[in-house]
Amino acid sequence: MASALVDRLTDACAHLTGRIDDRDAATELDQWQTGDWRTALLDLPLDERAYADRFGIDRAAALEQLWTWWAAPEPDERVSHATTGHLGFFLLTLIAMHRSDRMRYHGETYEGGDIAGRSADDLCRDLVAHPRVQDAIEALYRPADEDTEARDVWDTIDFATMAFHRQGTTSVIVTVDSDTPKAGWATHYALKILIYPYLRLPAIVKATRDYQRDFGGERPEGSPLVTVWASHDSWVLMEFVKGTTLTDHLRTIAKGRRKPKSEIVRPVDIGQLRVLGTALLDAMTALAENVGHHNDLTPSNIIVQVENPTTVKLKLIDLGVNFLHTRTLVGAESRESVYIAPEVKATGKGGHLADLYSVGMVLMAIGGIPHSAPGTVPDQFYVASVGLARLLEDLVDADPSQRLAVSGIDAGRGRFTEIRDLFVCELEVLEAAEKDRPTTRRERLKNLLPGVAAVKRQREIWKVRRRQVKATDEATHPMRAHHLRQARGLKRWAVACALLSWVTLALVLTWWSRDLDLFWQAKWIEYANWLFNRSGQQGIPLLDDIRAADYEIPAAWDNLPVRIVALAYAIPALRLYMNIFADMTPHSAIRRRGWTGVRTAAASFMMRGTAIFPTVYILLPTLVQRRWWVIFSPIGIITVATMISACLWFALDANRRARAWHNGKGLSTVPKRDIMTLQRLESWQPAAWLYALPVVIIGIFLYNDRLQDELMYAIAIALINIGIWTFKNTGSDAPYVRAGLTRAILAAERLDVLEARDEKRKAPQPRADEPVKTAETGAVA
Repeated sequence: MASALVDRLTDACAHLTGRIDDRDAATELDQWQTGDWRTALLDLPLDERAYADRFGIDRAAALEQLWTWWAAPEPDERVSHATTGHLGFFLLTLIAMHRSDRMRYHGETYEGGDIAGRSADDLCRDLVAHPRVQDAIEALYRPADEDTEARDVWDTIDFATMAFHRQGTTSVIVTVDSDTPKAGWATHYALKILIYPYLRLPAIVKATRDYQRDFGGERPEGSPLVTVWASHDSWVLMEFVKGTTLTDHLRTIAKGRRKPKSEIVRPVDIGQLRVLGTALLDAMTALAENVGHHNDLTPSNIIVQVENPTTVKLKLIDLGVNFLHTRTLVGAESRESVYIAPEVKATGKGGHLADLYSVGMVLMAIGGIPHSAPGTVPDQFYVASVGLARLLEDLVDADPSQRLAVSGIDAGRGRFTEIRDLFVCELEVLEAAEKDRPTTRRERLKNLLPGVAAVKRQREIWKVRRRQVKATDEATHPMRAHHLRQARGLKRWAVACALLSWVTLALVLTWWSRDLDLFWQAKWIEYANWLFNRSGQQGIPLLDDIRAADYEIPAAWDNLPVRIVALAYAIPALRLYMNIFADMTPHSAIRRRGWTGVRTAAASFMMRGTAIFPTVYILLPTLVQRRWWVIFSPIGIITVATMISACLWFALDANRRARAWHNGKGLSTVPKRDIMTLQRLESWQPAAWLYALPVVIIGIFLYNDRLQDELMYAIAIALINIGIWTFKNTGSDAPYVRAGLTRAILAAERLDVLEARDEKRKAPQPRADEPVKTAETGAVA
């Protein structure tokens, strides 16, 4: 019966559009009752191919023809007004199904795919505004008489006010008013009506019918949750929310951003994270307290209401698992499936831990950074902020049991309040680190001075960390004290590196000026000579006293090689520490043992050593014996090669252990494939060791007077150091290396916490009647 009805319906449409001559089919439609229309609409094929196979016409072509008939200036006398309205609704159904299919199977955007030269939204808007279509919708979706509660609500709707709002995957959303609202109800609503063929799927019908029970309730004014007034098998009546989706809002913001010179240095949008990110976490706090969980948190299900540039309100809509993600509806993964937790896609069931994943992914989008592989954090966050990257990793781990592991936040109802607190803390750190970013040419030139930018950055980070610790209880937030200690140490090392670099550069330039006979007897030197009882003598006390007897000053030509090499090492050495290592430490709050501890100690020693070694290697030949530069030059290169190897030894092991964790299941935050950012550092290793080999050999020959082209050798080293190490390795490569090493450091830290948790679980638990020794004092409790 159903097949016959839908066949006659399509025959009638073919007749009306001039494809076939079957006047009887069109005439029969006037005899149909509402039940006949429902039966025919339910039997429509769900996808394009099935439609074409069954009716012998491409659905897009049928749409074009039917719209042409509908839009004719003169009414068609072959069908009644009521039938015309139902045919208009049939056309609306086909448009909705066609757009849903194009988005699900072909990856088209919501705005794509014009029909008859107009957008799908335009056609839907015209159809829903037509009184005959409104009458058809009222009749087709009217609840049965025995469903008195839904019927009473339905009868309060003024369908003459109906207007198209938006289309969903399986629904059309319209707005309606009510002249006789129930007590306490609003007068303007959003009505979500299911596309008829999807009513054949029991899971969708049940979810729609239970929507008011699961997510309903009247919400106070200003609540981020939408009031759901009623729901039935085929529709949901809820509060109408003005505003734009977060998807559209972020797209508008993106248009105003400048394209970065390179993706790795794309700045994280701190301002939007402050405004939208905190609003999102506030909204999730309310949702967790009142409903529990969302399970389909994507930017298209978040409505943004902008009050002013610094204040927005967010509304969360379309709660519940999306059937497209659970394969209840077939089709390619939508673009927004990246926001859905893996366990929801795998099992069709969500929960409070699933929302953590979605929140993390939405925060990345708010930060203006394109998504990377599912369950991972984009490299730009590791470059911008270790703390923010750590928090995001703690949210988007593919294994729900490993979420919130490092932060130590309890996964109960108050989880989003704590996440918001931690998120704001990390934003404050990032804002402090970025607040002095140079914007004018003068500021950029000032920041070129050795260590200025890094020292200011580390000092500001330390100040914020110190303020945060003072404002909180260390027992409640133990990790904040640990991060303060790390910040204090990194600040001190940055200051030490800057001071040593200034001293090194000052001495090298001073000695060069003496060689060029530009040296002047400054007052401080006179005072120094007087203090050391050297009145009337020339030169710099102590420093000139340690100079070798055959090391003459001034001797511009003889000393030129050591001066060139000293400067060629000083500049990239400073950039090496400040541009790469100043923000990171491989240590975590949990002490590592065995080879893991050795690797950590080696990497830490070499990272911090890059702040000291260059000064020693440069000043010894500059101050003591100029011929030593041919010895310390290869030593310096070997030291750098060793530093690279030590860092890789640590990082590659951390990534290997992360991938092997949990019987090979691994940490999703560490990509299974090669990590491009770490490959930059890996490419340095063979180059550094190959570079060291000829430098060592030539240095030995020069020191033993077997070679005479000392100046040319010095110039060659300077060109390599400036050309490769200054501009490439410590310049354009620096953000990649920072991202790769930071990802490995956080992976190792994450493994520390998870391993400690597993050990605690496996440890035998004391019997209830046994005394327990406290960890702190060893006293029996």
